[in-house]
Amino acid sequence: MGGDGLGACYTSIHMQTLAVGPRAVRLLACVGIAVLASATRAQLATGMTGTLTDPSPAIAARPLARPSYLAPSVDPRFHTRLLRITDDPGRLIPGVEGVWGADARHVYSKQQPWNATGTMLAVENRSGGRPSKLILDGETYEPKFAPCADYDVYDYRWHPSPEHANEQINVSRDGTELMWFDVVNCKKTRSWTLPFPAGYGIGSGEGNVSADGRYVVISDSTRMVVVDMDPHAPNAPPYPYVRIGPVYTFEPCSLKVGEPDFCPNGNISISPSGRYIDVKFAQGSEPCDTTCDMHRIFEVDSALVIRPHNMDTRSLRCGSFASRPNGWVFPLKHADMALDPFDHDEDVLLGGRACPGSSIGRVVKVRLRDGKVTALSDPVNEASFMHGSARNTGRPGWFYVTYARGTPGKRFDGEIVAVKMDGSGAVERFGHYHSTASVYRSQAQAVPSADGRRVLFASDWAEDCGDGCGSRSVFNDYVFDARDTTQAASTAIKRRR
Repeated sequence: MGGDGLGACYTSIHMQTLAVGPRAVRLLACVGIAVLASATRAQLATGMTGTLTDPSPAIAARPLARPSYLAPSVDPRFHTRLLRITDDPGRLIPGVEGVWGADARHVYSKQQPWNATGTMLAVENRSGGRPSKLILDGETYEPKFAPCADYDVYDYRWHPSPEHANEQINVSRDGTELMWFDVVNCKKTRSWTLPFPAGYGIGSGEGNVSADGRYVVISDSTRMVVVDMDPHAPNAPPYPYVRIGPVYTFEPCSLKVGEPDFCPNGNISISPSGRYIDVKFAQGSEPCDTTCDMHRIFEVDSALVIRPHNMDTRSLRCGSFASRPNGWVFPLKHADMALDPFDHDEDVLLGGRACPGSSIGRVVKVRLRDGKVTALSDPVNEASFMHGSARNTGRPGWFYVTYARGTPGKRFDGEIVAVKMDGSGAVERFGHYHSTASVYRSQAQAVPSADGRRVLFASDWAEDCGDGCGSRSVFNDYVFDARDTTQAASTAIKRRR
């Protein structure tokens, strides 16, 4: 079931613009039924093994002791290989002058920790750790080096092209400079002075660059601008020519009825194609009208001019935003963007259902061209959505979901699951993350490697851990590895030579 494959049921939901009220609920439930009827076991990709693909059972977590540092084990229920890749607090870091902290984990589910070739992996080392950031070997996970002394690293993304595998795209701490920096040779390779100081880095900390590494959107609380970091004909001469678009100032958007100026910026990102910008608005001190997880889509033209992108008036939206097609789309929480291989590589937004009264599956896809909504998961006995990641750019067509824990008996409770983007309901289940998720940094916030065969996640390992529990105040990174065993072993041997 992909594209319009839901037939008459999907046509009804597509044309219904209200997501609250009895009739809307009935229509939304129809999508869930269609997904349930067509859900099938996924066929594992070549070179991949060890994940469960049956979406129907609720699988209780078995007690599992906290894995030792860099000591491989196998998850007893899901059969994926499991490895802890950051060490206990206070331990010396071999090859690097420093010690591990109590908070040694990746940044976030929407920030790819592996570089473009998978040879390096970036982690943070907080709470008594030094240095505060580390580069690990992308295969063995052994520490490689600390950040360069002259690198003003603040909010960065690995360049997505293998031709720039050593480079990170970074915004300086004061927000005035955008740069490319070679972290291996300690050399700044490109630099731009921004027209205004960026607020919290790239897209308020949750943005990404376009899939080719060419475009990025920079913002503060009231403005945004697109930078073409790799200009070429017919648009402009190549770098060092500076090509920065006109600054766009946000107009009032009335996230609260009666407060037309209430329009706080949560996070912003350019789409993989570079044609659209997703603006996720933030919750203020008071509750928002309808929901606080509203997204508005803007378009970027060939001159880098930004304007709201009009949606199909029939596309599903929510509450008081149902009749506002000028950029507004169905609300999603913790959303990421991807190119959809099942829909001619259209830009799509993927995230958790966030519309009160909606009963479609909790994992949702929205096409940016027109706002069309597709439910990707079956809502029957489904645990809550917590975080999502589409950083598996080398394996398009899957969306990696961290499901919330605390609802025993529900499907996917406390699990990391890859959900197929075609709407079939197919899944790949990697395992439980064994964390209380009681504070932000102990949340798993799972993120896949570019090829989608490994998943990095954080945990305090203080839940379903038997006699081998970790501390609720210590957060480490772990990897589920679902690659074919022969392939993984061969790659590891080559990396060590």
